[in-house]
Amino acid sequence: MPQLEQVSTFPSQVIWLLITFAVLYLLLWRVVLPKISATLENRSQRIANDFSRAEEIAAEAEGVLAAYEEELAKARSSAQDELHKAAEVANAEGETRNTALTEKLSGNAEAANTRIEDARKAAIGNISDVAEDLARQAVERLVDTTPDASTVNSAVSSAIGERY
Repeated sequence: MPQLEQVSTFPSQVIWLLITFAVLYLLLWRVVLPKISATLENRSQRIANDFSRAEEIAAEAEGVLAAYEEELAKARSSAQDELHKAAEVANAEGETRNTALTEKLSGNAEAANTRIEDARKAAIGNISDVAEDLARQAVERLVDTTPDASTVNSAVSSAIGERY
């Protein structure tokens, strides 16, 4: 059988296998593995540095955020104070305007009442003249005599005085 004929070359194949394995082992042990080990160590160191830098940046960001929130709170407080001051000023100004307007309207109402009273007195005066004339004419038609002007005037004045 041809498969069994290779038994004679078997020991030389095993020796070459051992030599190749030894060369590859030495090459890997002395050249490749130190490079891989150094690369892994560098990578591990870089990752550790990146984590520490990330922690520093996170701490710095927290500090900046705290300072920002503090400034924001101060700004809000200041804005609230300004709003309160502006509201107080507006209320005071409104109160002043309201008082001035009330005084003006009171003056206008008093002037209007005075004008109304003057108009009422003038109307009553006109009414008394008209009433005296009507009363005189009514007495003349009913009684056929002309009444005395002072009598008609006193009668009309007493009638108007009772009503107004």
